[in-house]
Amino acid sequence: MEVDFVAASDPGKESDKMNFFYKSAIAMICGLMVTGSPTFSMADSSNRIKFQRTVSLKVGQAMVIHGRRGDCGSFPSKADLAKSKSDLNRVLSTGHIVFGKPGVRKSGSCSGWTPAYETIFVADRPGRETVKIHGDAVRITVR
Repeated sequence: MEVDFVAASDPGKESDKMNFFYKSAIAMICGLMVTGSPTFSMADSSNRIKFQRTVSLKVGQAMVIHGRRGDCGSFPSKADLAKSKSDLNRVLSTGHIVFGKPGVRKSGSCSGWTPAYETIFVADRPGRETVKIHGDAVRITVR
């Protein structure tokens, strides 16, 4: 790597070098913003997802009952969402799960708010069941 020292008596070259360093720094900052932590920056903290321990719906109704989070500070991956949906739908007898908008949920494991997607229960058939959703028991009644 060759370093070119510019004498103070040549202001044109010095200005070009400063411009290069300035543009390089801006490009590096933009690159870090894009790759640094995209999942956390997209979390909508105004959408606070609340856990519902008991749910009572009529057939055809839907309700946000929980939030699916990834590692603390990150959303779950698309693969995690797909696996979670498949596992939950296999267990449910009164309805099915869909994932909704991004937001944040309170997590004891993460010691506070962390990015998550809404977990929405859609009531399909009358009945009662208690199931574990993201590790928490939820009592569901569909009329």
